[in-house]
Amino acid sequence: MPWARTGLEILRTDDFRSGRLSRRGTYGVCFAAAWCPVTRRFVPRFVARRREFPGTLAIADITDLRDPLWDDFRIRITPSIVVFVEGVERQRLDGRRFFGIRESKWRRLVESLRAPSADPGAPNPAR
Repeated sequence: MPWARTGLEILRTDDFRSGRLSRRGTYGVCFAAAWCPVTRRFVPRFVARRREFPGTLAIADITDLRDPLWDDFRIRITPSIVVFVEGVERQRLDGRRFFGIRESKWRRLVESLRAPSADPGAPNPAR
């Protein structure tokens, strides 16, 4: 498994049901494909950010192009990050071809989750 050494929880198709993550709390999930060079470069940076994220970071391994998670979560490119609160998608950062996810967008997403006045249950795309 390509992500086993990250120390993060590796999610599979059966960890999701009806467009929801089967986990409680706040999860930042990186949808990742091992064959994508941009994703392979991004994942170590994602792992390094675990202390700044106000929740749990995990990786959804969608290396197999037939994995239904591609369609279930409208993933068009990896890496893409989806934030789930109590299993419900609340925010997302879609990667950009050749660039992945920009540092500034990641910071805005984390800041929006950490803001004391923020309602973690309210949709708030950090795009």
